[in-house]
Amino acid sequence: MFVRNAWYVAATQNEVVDQLLARTILNEPIVLFKNGQGEICALEDRCCHRGAPLSLGNATETGIRCGYHGMEFNREGACVAIPGQTTIPKRAKVKSYPVVSQGDYIWIWMGPAELADPAAIVNYPPDDHVNWPRAHDMLYLKASYVMVLENLMDLSHLSYLHKNSIGSSEDDSANAKMDVQRTPGGMKFLRVMRNADAPANWLKRYPTGKKIDRWADFEYVAPSTVLQFSGGVNAGEYDAGVRSGGHLIRTLHTVTPETEKSCFYFFNKADGYAKFEDPGKPRTWASTTDVFKEDAFMLEQQQLRLENFDTSQLLDINTDVARVQMIRALKERLRQEQESLQA
Repeated sequence: MFVRNAWYVAATQNEVVDQLLARTILNEPIVLFKNGQGEICALEDRCCHRGAPLSLGNATETGIRCGYHGMEFNREGACVAIPGQTTIPKRAKVKSYPVVSQGDYIWIWMGPAELADPAAIVNYPPDDHVNWPRAHDMLYLKASYVMVLENLMDLSHLSYLHKNSIGSSEDDSANAKMDVQRTPGGMKFLRVMRNADAPANWLKRYPTGKKIDRWADFEYVAPSTVLQFSGGVNAGEYDAGVRSGGHLIRTLHTVTPETEKSCFYFFNKADGYAKFEDPGKPRTWASTTDVFKEDAFMLEQQQLRLENFDTSQLLDINTDVARVQMIRALKERLRQEQESLQA
């Protein structure tokens, strides 16, 4: 079951330029494209005639033409032309979806169109190419979107899964202090490791000493977005209010379900460090994407192991405190939506 009254990232801006993009979202086949007027459109990727994928057709001035028998649909999904036929039946239409082009992404609303409010789209890292250079990427996972969110909620895995990259020591991770709170839109947590050992690759990039205060401030916005502000400063500086001069990142994580067992993981990071790099030079995603690929492999293997398994047999441990609250917030959002449908 998915939350439908929500904005999901359907694609990055550069995925929908001159081509049609077929993408399944919440189990629904969708085609994204620009019509001849440059408008972003999202329609059901299934012609109402014989069920052919509209994504195998071509964009037109007003919409899209089916590549099987030539029926043309406008951006609202209504058929506007049928070759060899002047009368167009009222049933000749496909479903359309509200879409908003904002920042690096095309956002799609999967619920009733009249409820779509663009103001509900989350804000994410500032577009500051000098002080906070930004880059983004996407991974396709054969795993539930919930697993990706759970992975972001429990950072203790950094000491094991990412021990050779961004991970902290096991002792520092075990001594991390957690503060978890519910919010009107989901939940948030603050995780702080004081006087911790800097990771092996830390000093190559960040202007700090070998002992650091490291924090991670995460906010979960139901159903599928996480906003992150994390970093590290010299040991003793965090409690003094220092939030500059070291490692600083602001990241948007947003996960779009494809099916119950697959998803698109979009991440967008603004980097606030400058040591050993030209502030005006675009950042690359090589190292960050490699780290997230480690997560992706583990989550896909986890998905396989949980096939036909009763997940109620799984247990919770102390480090699951944020994950548990995230699941409760998601279930509450689902419950509220179901109750509104029954009212």
